[in-house]
Amino acid sequence: MKKFCVIMLMLICGSAFAETRARFLFIGDIMIHDQQLDAAKRKDGTYDFSPSFRRVKPLLRDSFLVGNLETVFAGTGKKLRYAGFPLFNTPDVFTENLSCDLGVDLLTLANNHIFDRGAEGARRTVTVLNSADIPHIGLGLDDIPSNDAIILINNGIRAAFINHSYGSNMWPKSSDVHLNVYGDDDIAESMTRARELSPDVIIALFHWGNEYHYKPNVHQKRAANVALREGASLVVGTHPHVLQPVDVIVSDDSVRAVAWSLGNFVSFQRTRPRERSVILSAEFVKSDDGITRLAGLSVAPLYVVAPGSKRTEVTYAGDNESLIESLDFDGLNKSQVNNLRSIGHAVNEFLGAQKVFDSHGFNILWREESPDILPKSRRKSPM
Repeated sequence: MKKFCVIMLMLICGSAFAETRARFLFIGDIMIHDQQLDAAKRKDGTYDFSPSFRRVKPLLRDSFLVGNLETVFAGTGKKLRYAGFPLFNTPDVFTENLSCDLGVDLLTLANNHIFDRGAEGARRTVTVLNSADIPHIGLGLDDIPSNDAIILINNGIRAAFINHSYGSNMWPKSSDVHLNVYGDDDIAESMTRARELSPDVIIALFHWGNEYHYKPNVHQKRAANVALREGASLVVGTHPHVLQPVDVIVSDDSVRAVAWSLGNFVSFQRTRPRERSVILSAEFVKSDDGITRLAGLSVAPLYVVAPGSKRTEVTYAGDNESLIESLDFDGLNKSQVNNLRSIGHAVNEFLGAQKVFDSHGFNILWREESPDILPKSRRKSPM
């Protein structure tokens, strides 16, 4: 009987201190330029973009991944063709790469290129993503209102997402397709809808800032402040096409963070430093009292190599030996590999990442075990 009581006590104590952990990964702008289209086109007229992701695919395996889709699936015909900048239009088959190679769990559509092919192009993009079972956010369509929120579950943690853009390059005349733009009231409305979904955590995703600038502007700061004030634990930005810092705000009762810009995940923008970015990892922990907290942030530096005249390949640029051994660097010479390490070092210094790795081999930006060690940039740019 005494032994039974001890076992029961262990079970009760174990459940009392049980925690739920979930890791979320974020990548920057996903763009397909003309050169990438040419490189992916096969002799039979079909397209295969998988070589672009073969080198980093293991880094994204078995994870919850969020990315910004900065292109549309408008189809061809009626004077439409596949194209890159300035009016993007990518083959539908790219959704297979988004699903199978990257494993994306959520795509943001609130960006300045969503209307590149008009309202119908945006509408068809939603249809194509729905057919591929890829969740998305940022565009109000028919019965989906603008400033809406979405909730997704990752390992038992309910995460609500909102997504807004500063605007769009094109503004089609349409009453049933709405882009989520940001103003104080728009963000507050989205945050209200997010809270109504009873989430454990709210993550705000913004398309904002000045292109090719390494620091956030006043509009970014204002939008982030509104989201944080309304209850967001994490804010992640895209659009500048270069990296911007990550700020961690530690207070007595909470930890929140803002990743101002993640840069380009994949593109054919070859001017430095538009070819370098990171995978941002955010770990959340929900305790048995139902409170969810941000427990850690880390990054894996990336570089988009161009081994051919047109093909681009996203490549790990860090110096974690275990990751290096598990990834594909075939076809890169010693000089190129050494250059990757130099780039990764510059990226980590710019973000203020530590020379310590998390359990996945990412460089730690911040962790709750050492709450006073905050990321502090040691460079003025990621170059």
